[in-house]
Amino acid sequence: MRHPISSTFVLAAILAPIAGAVAQETNRAPVHAPQPMMPPGPGPQQPGRYTLVDREISVLDSEGKPMSLGTMTLLFDSATGEVSYLVREGHALAWRVIPRPPHHHQPGPSVPAWTQPHFAPPGSAPFLPDGRPPSLLPPSLPAAPPPPLPMPTPASPSPFTQDPGAGPPAAIANPLVDTAGFRDSVAEADRLRAERRVGEAAFQTLATRESVILDCRSRESFARLHVRGAVNLPFPDITAEELARLIPSPDTRVLIYCNNNFAAAPTAFPEKVARAALNHHAFATLVAYGYRNVFELAPLVDVAATEIPLEGDDAP
Repeated sequence: MRHPISSTFVLAAILAPIAGAVAQETNRAPVHAPQPMMPPGPGPQQPGRYTLVDREISVLDSEGKPMSLGTMTLLFDSATGEVSYLVREGHALAWRVIPRPPHHHQPGPSVPAWTQPHFAPPGSAPFLPDGRPPSLLPPSLPAAPPPPLPMPTPASPSPFTQDPGAGPPAAIANPLVDTAGFRDSVAEADRLRAERRVGEAAFQTLATRESVILDCRSRESFARLHVRGAVNLPFPDITAEELARLIPSPDTRVLIYCNNNFAAAPTAFPEKVARAALNHHAFATLVAYGYRNVFELAPLVDVAATEIPLEGDDAP
């Protein structure tokens, strides 16, 4: 029966490519290569993982000056023939594996296959003070508790934030901003829209002389193309006074449409993101101002094929 570690010569042959592998990854020439250290004890060793090297590794930079790559921990797995080396950078561990020699058997199900690079092998315990994971060291070395993590440096205080020790931030009062009321208006508009979104034929039927067709797009877009008989009130200009000037009473039927109702006219009806369609805002705003008899044009229609009459500078 051949023992997994046949001789020191085999180990030296396995370890020889390590310095070159490190240099290849960093594009620099190695200054010195680690020397193998066999575990103590005479005679053949039992199969397992042994720490061969645990030392600082340096390389030469492009100007010939030595620079440190950090502490390297080298492990030999006598069961698989794999040699792994660990480079510690801060609190992280980067794994590299030297492939098994071809004469070694393939690992069985009990031999873990770790993805490279990896921060820690599966099931490993916290690091020792010198940075090595105790699950990969000889059983005779006791594990130490993990070092405490450094406390984060507190950020500089901002003039726009409160003192962290002052408790929950106080609400900034503004009598002209009612967030809760806005949510209520949106919820009520959603309930009304479920029954008040209509098609082309119904929209034309509802567009009587007693109704108001309200176009909340910009004045420029309105001038290019709009539904015949509509009045224009750009959304940013909506006030209680402007609405009262255009709509006789809160009970008046109001018909609305927006950019996302008319296709094939990108200059007059530039498409908005669906969730930000102007109809959403116009409907909720009318409800907030007390106008609840609102109907919305629902479909997307082609300006050249719709039965809804259009007028303006770009009228087909």
